[in-house]
Amino acid sequence: MRTNPVNDCRYCSVVSKANGEDPIGTADYYHHWFVFEVPRPWGEKLWHYPPLEHLMKLSTKLILQKGIIIKVVMIAPDKEYSDSGQNRLIHYYRPKDMFAEFEKQEYLLPQIEQVISLLDTILFSPKQLYKFNNYYQQTKHIRDIIVCTHTQVDLACGRFGTPIYRKLRQDYGTKTDSIRVWQSSHFGGHQFAPTLIDLPTGRLWGHLEDDTLKPLIDRKGNLQELRPYYRGWTGWEKWLQIAEGEIWLHESWEWLNYHKQGTIVDVGGIGIKKILFEILKLIPGKRARIICDRLCKKANWVKVRIKFASPDGRVSGEYTAKVEENGEVISALDSAPSNHEELQLKPVKQYRVTSLKRTVNS
Repeated sequence: MRTNPVNDCRYCSVVSKANGEDPIGTADYYHHWFVFEVPRPWGEKLWHYPPLEHLMKLSTKLILQKGIIIKVVMIAPDKEYSDSGQNRLIHYYRPKDMFAEFEKQEYLLPQIEQVISLLDTILFSPKQLYKFNNYYQQTKHIRDIIVCTHTQVDLACGRFGTPIYRKLRQDYGTKTDSIRVWQSSHFGGHQFAPTLIDLPTGRLWGHLEDDTLKPLIDRKGNLQELRPYYRGWTGWEKWLQIAEGEIWLHESWEWLNYHKQGTIVDVGGIGIKKILFEILKLIPGKRARIICDRLCKKANWVKVRIKFASPDGRVSGEYTAKVEENGEVISALDSAPSNHEELQLKPVKQYRVTSLKRTVNS
């Protein structure tokens, strides 16, 4: 009996890549990113970091009462970027419904209690942010490249993320004052390791290789060749991410600068729940949008509309697209803890854009 080499592999990302799992649509949708600088090692102590605990207590309230979804990422201090004795908080947030990238504000605070107070001010009393002006850092011009190297959560992130982090740090993190490269805690999708976040654009990439890094950072090159590594834009949920990935191929790199707004206009395969979807899509507000997105998670096809406009307003229009299921592949969501344990394999749905139409405003 022949041995299947997949069964001998302990790393989930190796299985995912070998079996052709498409990462598009796996970048979750967020309103706020909170990036904290926390010293390593990242064991159990990480989850008891006071600002993180505070946000975890608030998360349900934020979703139910305000329709706000947050994402927390921990980055390791860097000898060149970091200020010993200071607590760094980088906050990225959606500026409005139609936007190209997340807005940024960054603070260095001497006391951990001040970080918690700042979080409450950002989320509940933003007009009071002037009280933290003394701690504000002028870093809006800096692009943050964040690579997951969190071995304690999944072995693949340490095994494959660390070399990519080191290469990016050496090639880009020291040669310009407009890019910082950080290693981070888990932010989801370790089956796509090595994976990274590109902020402020809010785009996620996975299954990265050395030769994908230069075009990704320089924003030049053949997008068709980069497309298999693109996880999606965190400004939107899954179905819109998949459509946006196809549109990007048609619009090229200039698409990153376009302001965009996307909506789901029709959905199939959710049965009687479609009635609720039709009602909710007429209701403005973040909470209705979140419920709609959840209803659509189990759909087998979705139609979307994406409006776009160049920064100078000279180009504007919209795309309509249909996204539907396109079979399954076998993947693994987690690595095996040891060579003596088998990976837990499971089928993962794949998707494709079956129609795409572009209309330009005259």
